[in-house]
Amino acid sequence: MRSKLTNWLNSAGNNANNAGKLALAVLLYRAAATLYPTWSVPFYNLGLLYKNSGNWSKSMECNRRAVLLNAEDEGAWWNLAIAATALHDWKEARRAWRGFGLEMDGDCDEIHTLSGTACVRLNPNESGEVVWGDRIDPARIQVLNVPLPESKRRFRDILLNDGAPNGTRTSGGRDYPVFDELELWKASAYSTFEADLSIPGDSAVEDLVRRCRERDMGVEDWGTVRVICAACSRGNPGAHDCARQAVGDGRKTFGFAATSREALEEVIADWLAASEGATVGELRLALLPPTAA
Repeated sequence: MRSKLTNWLNSAGNNANNAGKLALAVLLYRAAATLYPTWSVPFYNLGLLYKNSGNWSKSMECNRRAVLLNAEDEGAWWNLAIAATALHDWKEARRAWRGFGLEMDGDCDEIHTLSGTACVRLNPNESGEVVWGDRIDPARIQVLNVPLPESKRRFRDILLNDGAPNGTRTSGGRDYPVFDELELWKASAYSTFEADLSIPGDSAVEDLVRRCRERDMGVEDWGTVRVICAACSRGNPGAHDCARQAVGDGRKTFGFAATSREALEEVIADWLAASEGATVGELRLALLPPTAA
């Protein structure tokens, strides 16, 4: 039977964790676990703390202990799967997803479940830009938009994402979940460029998008991006009265993603030749991939 001291230590660990006193929280959780080593909760709390701080080996160790003590703890199974994915331990990730109740094929090869479209909030504790992506598996999303360069994320980056949706976005009358990014899992080889465009009509925009996609490039109208409050971002922002504005005061600034400036310049030149009245300002390099930075 747990003592009052054990319960107090675990609760005090939660308070310290919530206050950002992580070292103290670890000491308190470990003290609770030492006093009552068959109680799974302090180990789950340690695993969660280490997950949120990106210490994946310790998170995996603590969540393993938590599910060993309580095989019904879905949160510990999920966080164990995230930690194993971060460490590219596919065998352990499969074991954890199966423990949670998800069907998984294969054994030690990389997981690809192709689970559909979702959104991901980049750097959720900072700017919190929300972009669309393809879900590779329950813990990873590949970015489909061209994020703003301030996010330090790129077209086709693969991001590790948290498990619980934190808001929704609507497209085509359907709501899609928004997951918070945990960290960059694999950087893409794309650079981000930007340029100010004058476009004569919607058909010219559609033609530009088509040409970029045919060459496996990304393109984004950054003039449509809204800056909204955190409460709206974590809901489903429609009509709301928080302060909001278009990035660049509504200028038609476009973001592009390409692995080669020359190839992108060729696409833009072909588009200009076919789009009467269109103009393009200076093509500026906004963000390099990590390997080239």
